[in-house]
Amino acid sequence: MQLRGTSAEALKVAAMLRAEGLLTRQAKDLKSPILSVMSMKVKLAADHFVKVRGLIKDLIQKLEDDAEAEATQKGFCDKNMADAVRKRDRANANLEVAVGNINKLTAEKEQLSKEVNELKQAIADNLKALNEATELRNSEKDENEVTVETATEGKEAVEMAIGVLNEFYNNAFIQTKYTPPNAGRDGQTVGDKAPEAFSGTYHGNQDAAKGIVGLLDVILDDFERTISTTNDEESAAQSAFETYEQDTKDDNDDKEDDITTKKNRIADIKDDLVDETEDKDDAITLKDEAKKELQKLKPLCIEGEETYAQRVAKREKEIEALKEAMTLLDEWQK
Repeated sequence: MQLRGTSAEALKVAAMLRAEGLLTRQAKDLKSPILSVMSMKVKLAADHFVKVRGLIKDLIQKLEDDAEAEATQKGFCDKNMADAVRKRDRANANLEVAVGNINKLTAEKEQLSKEVNELKQAIADNLKALNEATELRNSEKDENEVTVETATEGKEAVEMAIGVLNEFYNNAFIQTKYTPPNAGRDGQTVGDKAPEAFSGTYHGNQDAAKGIVGLLDVILDDFERTISTTNDEESAAQSAFETYEQDTKDDNDDKEDDITTKKNRIADIKDDLVDETEDKDDAITLKDEAKKELQKLKPLCIEGEETYAQRVAKREKEIEALKEAMTLLDEWQK
């Protein structure tokens, strides 16, 4: 009986040693602190067979519980990390859209403001040019009126001169035969006995008259042509001015309408900028919240020397090694 008992104890010790050796090798291969600790416990408790079996069994159960807990934690991490990442990405997209819209609207508002100022300057330039043209037109009109008035006076003077000359040359008579004082009964004096020098009606020097009247006719034509030409030029100049004046007013009216349209658009842009700025602020807030959530999840879900897959694989090998050691202890009698 004593020999048999001694033999049984030896088998148990041998099984313990094999289990301790197995755990030591696996701890070294897997670089597993858990197996290293268990190997040490088996070595220290070599005379407590039942206790060692309990320790290994408890450790197996702990590792399996840890695996289940970590799987639950991974599900939690995967879901919450994905939600936080989507939230961050959505915030970034919203922020990018808002900033792009703000830049676009701001550029449009600046361009419209520039165009409004240019239109106002163009209207001012038109009014200035119209005022200058009005002054020139009034001055030209005054000059034309003076020219016509002067030419009319000259024309009337020439017409009067021609009338006087025509009356003189056509109606002036010189008496060639009359009864002088102290004449005889026959009405003749001594001088009457002289030969006759003239007879008939005298109408002046007709050749000279034709030259003077002809010259006056030329002058009269010049005055009449000046009056006609000046009136025509005045009419044309006034018509051109009125057309220019109306075109200028129409152009300014169009520019005023354009200014009104652009100012209305600027007002709309200002309202849009308020909305886009609010969207931008909301996106920034959403992004900050997402970053804070990710920062909280990082220690639990990301940081660590091993990935989740590496930890799972390592834990499975640790459990396998422990079960193998447990099998050695369970089958010590074989």
